[in-house]
Amino acid sequence: MAELLTVFQPMANCSSLTVAPETRKRETAHTGQRFYGRRYLQRWLTPGEVSARFALTSSLLAMLLVMFFDLVNPAEISLHILYVFPLATIALHCERLSRVVLGLALSVAVQLWSFLHQGLQIGPYMTDGLIVAASFVLTVTLARASRANYLATASLAATDWLTGLANRRSFESAADAEITRQRRYGGVFSLAVIDLDGFKQLNDAKGHQAGDKALRLLADVLRDYTRQTDLTARLGGDEFAVLMPNTRTEDCLPLCRQLVLIIGIRMADAGFAVTASVGCTTFEEAPESTPAALQRADRAMYAAKANGKGCAVSL
Repeated sequence: MAELLTVFQPMANCSSLTVAPETRKRETAHTGQRFYGRRYLQRWLTPGEVSARFALTSSLLAMLLVMFFDLVNPAEISLHILYVFPLATIALHCERLSRVVLGLALSVAVQLWSFLHQGLQIGPYMTDGLIVAASFVLTVTLARASRANYLATASLAATDWLTGLANRRSFESAADAEITRQRRYGGVFSLAVIDLDGFKQLNDAKGHQAGDKALRLLADVLRDYTRQTDLTARLGGDEFAVLMPNTRTEDCLPLCRQLVLIIGIRMADAGFAVTASVGCTTFEEAPESTPAALQRADRAMYAAKANGKGCAVSL
């Protein structure tokens, strides 16, 4: 028994063994390579993650490469199935239908050329050509449907269902990116928070349908009177925000005052006794975080409410 204990003693101490630093480095590098490869593949399978021009160019070159190997291979070895991959890439990443049609036409043309080079008779030539064309059309149809479904789902995840503006999650993501950009490259950006005055009373007096209409009216004003480079979002309830890159106080405050005026006019025309209080702030230096930036803009908005509501205040 003592001999057996002596034999198994090293196994009992396995938990105390440590991995050599060199081994750890190799394992870490290997894991990093696998993770990078997975992310790279995921980009190619996700619509919008690869530029349309790069996807089109690389796919057309891939088709020509497949055609070359198809021509030099024996006739018994057909590579036509490989055309599906570059064709699906074009259909996934190219928004313009003309580019998809170009890829489809080229893939069918080079495959027919390969059949012709193999010396097929007219019957098999036509039959194989129709089968190939049908399979390529099916590939494009499925890839375009996948693209449409993915983009629709991504839009729903980033968009407020009632107003069509960005939701809080996508707004905070954009603000995080802007703060990161400012830390790295400098510059300035402004942030405005809009809150409706008298919104609760409107809901109580005229119902939630009237409240929803007021929110959509406010969203329309923000879409019409902000710049394309600005990001407008509904943060929740009757609170909205505008992220304004490369905008200083002297440009931000007049815009906010204009928004207050137009919102009041639109609400009055709709028969709603509702105004807007707007708080704005400009960041010459990057704030600590997006919540900190929103908190500063919130203080300005509450200062506007304290000043009698229906006005804009900058802090």
